[in-house]
Amino acid sequence: MSDKSSRTAYGIAAYAKSDPDSTATIVASVHDICSDKGMVEALVQKCNYLKLSTIHLQEIIEDFLSL
Repeated sequence: MSDKSSRTAYGIAAYAKSDPDSTATIVASVHDICSDKGMVEALVQKCNYLKLSTIHLQEIIEDFLSL
């Protein structure tokens, strides 16, 4: 008998609009951050509000996970 368990995890994708037709391109992403969708959404909202650069995304997530 196999134990097939599954879980849902949420990540973040950062987009940039660089094309004249406003096509969005993924410029940074981190998968499997947390299983709490609300916590990840709150982190995204804070990052957007503060207009944080994507070069800091990995460090921001590391700090988030250490709380």
